[in-house]
Amino acid sequence: MSSAQRRLAGRYVLEEPIGQGGMGEVWRGTDTVLGREVAVKTVDLRRVPDETGTARFEREARATAGLSHPGVVTVHDSGVEGDTAYIVMELLPGPSLADRIANGPVPVEEVIEVGQQVASALDAAHARGLVHRDIKPANIAYAGDGRVRVLDFGITQLGETPGSQALTATHTVMGTAEYLAPEQAMGGRVDGRADLYALGCVLYALLAGRPPFRGPTPVATMMMHGQDPVPDVRGLRPETPDWLADLVHGLLAKDPADRPAGAASVAEALAAREPVGGMATAVLPAAGAAAAGAAAATQRLDTASAPAPPLAALPVDPDPRDERRDRSALTWLLGLVALAALGLLAWQLFGVGDDPGPTASDSPTPTASSPAAETSEPPPTTASPTPTPTPSTTAPSPTPTANPADAVAASLSTFSDEVDSLQRDGVIDNDIAKTLDDRVRDIQQALRDDEADKVVDETDKLVEEYDKAVGEGDIPTDAAQRLDPLLADVTDSVDAYAG
Repeated sequence: MSSAQRRLAGRYVLEEPIGQGGMGEVWRGTDTVLGREVAVKTVDLRRVPDETGTARFEREARATAGLSHPGVVTVHDSGVEGDTAYIVMELLPGPSLADRIANGPVPVEEVIEVGQQVASALDAAHARGLVHRDIKPANIAYAGDGRVRVLDFGITQLGETPGSQALTATHTVMGTAEYLAPEQAMGGRVDGRADLYALGCVLYALLAGRPPFRGPTPVATMMMHGQDPVPDVRGLRPETPDWLADLVHGLLAKDPADRPAGAASVAEALAAREPVGGMATAVLPAAGAAAAGAAAATQRLDTASAPAPPLAALPVDPDPRDERRDRSALTWLLGLVALAALGLLAWQLFGVGDDPGPTASDSPTPTASSPAAETSEPPPTTASPTPTPTPSTTAPSPTPTANPADAVAASLSTFSDEVDSLQRDGVIDNDIAKTLDDRVRDIQQALRDDEADKVVDETDKLVEEYDKAVGEGDIPTDAAQRLDPLLADVTDSVDAYAG
């Protein structure tokens, strides 16, 4: 039987590939039992470097199948057959948003409609504790009813898409660099606000024909997300309504706290064609500079009663966050100058003797025209440090990042708390809760001992115990839907710690 005639689960005939990634394919197929066309995503588990890849794939399939929303692709079935994991979905005629952008910027009205539909789908997912983590044009496609559907809730973590800056290998950041929130790029803990940032990148790309940040490498692109000012989309698409440009700018805030409070408010704003409602803008003094009237930072606060000022009130250029980054960059530069001065002092104290010799490679060998007494002093130009490269090219991101070990500890605590809550509510029995808690304690002990390999091994055991309990029905579906995203946070933070 040829690959084009392959049959899975005795009923799904794979007819022709319609998409391909680094480790998976999407096939046009037929469900021979129900007599309908379907899309079947397959992943070759032999090419998944993570030993828990199968378990993660199954968890994500369960989570997506439990999410019923007109903006999310419908999942009909999933399973593992041999070395192939598969998910059976509704077949979308397309095109994807990536195809639309390939033909140039999209009409503004279409951008608004698409944004509203995607934001609504994200709101439904976030309400169930699901974070997509890889919102991008290639993962949003048109269905037969003319609406768009969001694809691949986390499934894309197992593979890469050619032509995109995908980062999906074990112990690396998950996602696609052009659409990656700064906190996600830095390996920090993410929540639904990372999806909102990615949605802002998608809206920008639809309006401008390209994403807001794109560097020569994935790492360069991630640095741009963390450091570079947010470009005003009106510079490339002048006809963009001011309220829409300001909404995109707000979604692309570096600090998650500065983004809209939730996907629901974004969907409502796009539906009403107006700035984000139900939000107020409070101007707070910068830390340590209140009395001096230093630059202010914007912070959105929920307001149930007061009418909200328009999002346009938020400054587009300059942005207070840019000033904070400038101060961070200045601090970094001053630190380099201080280090250079200390190095020069040490050189003067210990590097100059009766016989300077050839150790100063910049100085010529003493001659009659260049006596040793003169060469013992460094040239005037060395008294100052050489021009320092800008932080955007050589310095680490000024955005502080959490200690990876702390991130693991926090994710374990959250998972354990939810297990205890489910046990108290009688959703899972005491034996299952004790088994999971014992595994969590083993990971915590390995973490305290700073044994990275053991942390990974114990995490794998936790995942195995968890998936066994789910498979045997000891953890019911409603409990799995609450625990799946928390366990995914544990494995992601362990990957970042062990990497």
